Amino acid sequence: MINIIIYLRQNQHPKEIVNFLLKERLIASASIDENNICYKMVDDDIVEENFSVITSQSKALLFDDVVSAVEGKLGEKVAINSVPIVGANGFFNDTIRKRTIAI
Repeated sequence: MINIIIYLRQNQHPKEIVNFLLKERLIASASIDENNICYKMVDDDIVEENFSVITSQSKALLFDDVVSAVEGKLGEKVAINSVPIVGANGFFNDTIRKRTIAI
């Protein structure tokens, strides 16, 4: 089991992406955090970017499918990563298994 973290720009409609992934059963659940400010260096300047961050729960084997689905829906590449869920109770695991497609 993993948490999949997707960084979207404000105009990329995170709620539509969550609805799409849930309907395709690629994720079991998700939350959206708005106005996530990211700072990075570009040349010698600090640049501030504003993102909507989707954190979703799924199976590790569905990660590549989620990436393909999101990028296909948006028509462009976006920053997506995953973090393993190291410990979870049976209820949590069963929920993810039941709400996502069988592998």
